[in-house]
Amino acid sequence: MPKSDKLSRETIKRFSISYDEARIYGITDEDLKYISEIGTNKFRISIRVKGTKERQTKVVSNLLEAINKKYDMLKSIEKHQNYMNSQTKGIESYLNLTVRDGLKMFFDYRKTLVDKNKIAITTYEKDIVIARGRFITSCKFLKKKVLNVSVEDAQAFVDSLFSAKPLKNNKTGKMSENSLFNPYELMHKLFEYFRSVLKLIENNPFDSVDRKPVYTPKDRNYLATVDIHYVLNELDKKNIRFKTLINLYLETGLRMEEILALKFVDINRLRGTIKIIRAVIKSAVTNEFIVKDLKTRSSEREISISSYTLKLIDNYQEFKEAGGMLISEDDFIFTAWDDNTLISPNRYTYEWRMFIRSLGYEDLPLRILRHSSATFMLSGETNLKAVKKRFGWSKDSTVWGIYNQSNLDEDRKLLDKFEKEFRNTLGATYAELYCLCVGRLGSIRKQVSIMEKILNRSVDKNDLDSDLKICKEYLFKLFPVFSKIAKIDSELDDEEVKAVFTGFKTLYKAIKIGHPC
Repeated sequence: MPKSDKLSRETIKRFSISYDEARIYGITDEDLKYISEIGTNKFRISIRVKGTKERQTKVVSNLLEAINKKYDMLKSIEKHQNYMNSQTKGIESYLNLTVRDGLKMFFDYRKTLVDKNKIAITTYEKDIVIARGRFITSCKFLKKKVLNVSVEDAQAFVDSLFSAKPLKNNKTGKMSENSLFNPYELMHKLFEYFRSVLKLIENNPFDSVDRKPVYTPKDRNYLATVDIHYVLNELDKKNIRFKTLINLYLETGLRMEEILALKFVDINRLRGTIKIIRAVIKSAVTNEFIVKDLKTRSSEREISISSYTLKLIDNYQEFKEAGGMLISEDDFIFTAWDDNTLISPNRYTYEWRMFIRSLGYEDLPLRILRHSSATFMLSGETNLKAVKKRFGWSKDSTVWGIYNQSNLDEDRKLLDKFEKEFRNTLGATYAELYCLCVGRLGSIRKQVSIMEKILNRSVDKNDLDSDLKICKEYLFKLFPVFSKIAKIDSELDDEEVKAVFTGFKTLYKAIKIGHPC
């Protein structure tokens, strides 16, 4: 019988179980190793981890369970030791790794994450472009061994960022902190790779630097409703491709990479919809066009499109065909003038910049069209779920935190609310004062409240008519425009009355409402 199958009477004496019973269960000396009986039906397992002072201990209430648990613990310890041994060998192979060589390994690793769809290719390529920039290529510790890079080295790098001068003159003569954030973030990610992936260093030195560059999102500008009207009217003077693209951009609020990926087959003229199922980007590294999946499941969607924009697309297709091009359903919609190949998004960006400048605006990025469309769609009472679907958002926080601009009109509403409560002694709007004068204020309670504040006394229902006459005469005299509007009162509904008097607030803001003499 092999040694591992033996059960000695000497070993079994340490346990309350009999020799014959242990033989029936198939228990061996090897099974009982590291196990001791410490009470009635209570057993302790205690295993010292080889090469360390650490001891793993477990107490169980059954001998057979203790034997099974012991073997589980041995397997776990062996697995951990094998891992630690491999890590030690790995660290030894990287002892002479320089930061420059580590940067190459970092990008090889990041490429595998792109292939697994764990990071976007645009993020990967952005980091490559940053790595080719002056801040990384001139870094003083690139030739240093990774193990020798200290917090002081990291701090010196950050200090060099803050002392850098812009390549082009600007008003301040300083680099913006947002520009400094990119090289700092790349270095932080690089050393985090050395720490968490290669297990080469225990701490990331960039975690301990003072005054870390912080990225501050810029306010997202947008075109107000009047600006959108102006832009759309002026587009009639532009070429058919640009006119179609900008109209589609404003109407749908699609991302630029989604617009470029649209094909004629994506249009359903019967339903009046367009499907968004892919995106196209141009590689910043190879300059190749890359067709990629959309960001999230919610990004893939079907949305409505107006007959006007559908007609523009049809006219654009007819223009292409009139020029001798053969158009198939699988062709991209927005392509070069002389063939069906995609062109650089920079071309559309340039056309937009020239166009918006010609209208007298400052340089506004092309993506402002998506923000403008979103802001317009979200103004007033809106079905949030429908807006999220149309714009391809998955989270409410994205809608309210990023795209729902706090525009001046909405800001004025907030001020109006405050003034109505705390600044207006009558607690009424100009429209409500007018409605009181012409007898269309629906709430009698509101009417009495306003009258009492004008008269500075209580109003008795028996004197209601005479008091109302005093208040009307006073208000008509105080606000002459009330008499003018009253001449067309029968032609106005309640919403129109509110809209009419919104504009008079500034005109009459200096008038102090007192009490009738």
